Amino acid sequence: MIPLQYRLREPVRLEPGDGGTWRVICEEPLAVLKVNASAARLLRATRTGATVGDMASGLGLPEEKVLNLCEYFRGRGLLDVTRASAPPAAGFAAPVPAPATPTPSVTVIIPTLERADDLDQCLAAVRAADYPAGSLEIIVVDDGSADGAAIASVAARHGARLLVNDENRGPAWSRNRAAAEATGEILAFIDSDCVATESWLRDLTAYFAWDAVGAVGGRTRAYYTESLLDRYEEVASPLDMGRHLMLRAKGSDTFYVPTCNLLVRRSTYEALGGLSAALRVGEDVDFCWRLRAAGHYLVYAPEGIVLHKHRDRLSAMLRRRAQYGTSEAVLHGLHTDKRKRFPFSPAPLATVALVSVALIKRDPRMIPVCLAPALWEGRRRSARLREAGAGIPDARVWDSVLRGHLSMLYFAYFHLTRYYLGPLAALGLLSRGFWWLEAAASLYAAGVDYTTKRPRLPFPVYAALYVAEHAAYQTGVVKGCLREGSFRTYLPVFERQKPPAR
Repeated sequence: MIPLQYRLREPVRLEPGDGGTWRVICEEPLAVLKVNASAARLLRATRTGATVGDMASGLGLPEEKVLNLCEYFRGRGLLDVTRASAPPAAGFAAPVPAPATPTPSVTVIIPTLERADDLDQCLAAVRAADYPAGSLEIIVVDDGSADGAAIASVAARHGARLLVNDENRGPAWSRNRAAAEATGEILAFIDSDCVATESWLRDLTAYFAWDAVGAVGGRTRAYYTESLLDRYEEVASPLDMGRHLMLRAKGSDTFYVPTCNLLVRRSTYEALGGLSAALRVGEDVDFCWRLRAAGHYLVYAPEGIVLHKHRDRLSAMLRRRAQYGTSEAVLHGLHTDKRKRFPFSPAPLATVALVSVALIKRDPRMIPVCLAPALWEGRRRSARLREAGAGIPDARVWDSVLRGHLSMLYFAYFHLTRYYLGPLAALGLLSRGFWWLEAAASLYAAGVDYTTKRPRLPFPVYAALYVAEHAAYQTGVVKGCLREGSFRTYLPVFERQKPPAR
């Protein structure tokens, strides 16, 4: 059973077409698609929400086929998705209910190092979770703390089993050790500087009703919210994967979920050999990619929340970001199919190229030229939609085109800010125009993120922290590339979105 429910976004229109086909029209985001009768029926069923099981039963299709179609339409902005909880959709008979399954037993695994106070709060939250106590086991791994007695005292007070490493061996080794002795069907990984919400385990274990799911990760929010750095981490933490549900199995994208909030089937974990103990950073990325390559689904469910006590000093935060960056070259060496992927859209890419040249040349006379690709695409798209009789106002078309070009500019300038501040600064010694490009790229990327994420910070403070973070990260990336002798991680791939197989 796939425990997902899809709902059609508003406003989306379905109109009959030629030869038994249907046309799907959406103004925001702009999309005009031709679909067959089954796909049209699927979309109609989602007007009030429909589960994958409902649609599979009503259409006579396998659940995986329905899921792939729904995910394609969600990628085009037509559908929203949540965990299934509604009755059958109108017009569909309810599928034969699956036998009730008991609540899976869970082993919560918490590696720790010198964090007795944090561990105390972490364990108290886990014990307070809305989950049957008889189905819950807790294992703490002391990874070589100097004050092991304090760790042992905290673990004993909360009834947690304690494993002690003879020396510091890293979080991956510690998690593997605990997993080898765990009895739960599900391994729930959480860091000792995290505090779980009451419904954390129930929210995430629900997805394991789907047999194809190998792991489920939840959202990691900021615990501290008062200082300027707190308020930056509140919206910019790399551990926070956002507010939208995501799921992936095999594929060349780089989707993963961090192990500070990750649940894994024990059988799957064992079959994959656990985490790579050779990796001190990026072991969670590697594990998620191996899990997906083996054909298991990885789900990110934002309702399963833990609160993370991020580093509260700027220097410590920047060092950690640099450490994250060092893992890129190693990971891309281990997973050669993983690349940075950009949408292939010729007109928006032309806008990026022209704007960048105008900045490097510092020539305002190029501004009209920079507008040419958007004007060409807007006129072309408006004409095609009028000819097709889609009934979409020209204002909507031009708004969509403008958004597309500005989005591509963001993707490109975020990438420059993330990876090329150093090279652009060096090129600026030859031509100051590259400094203009560097400044414009950083401010534009920071401005878009600031507008979208709405941090509780003045923009100058946010932008300064934004640039400092990315500078630290790319320093780590370069260090890792030099150590591995490969800069392959810097090579992007441009691709078009493909429709699902019918």
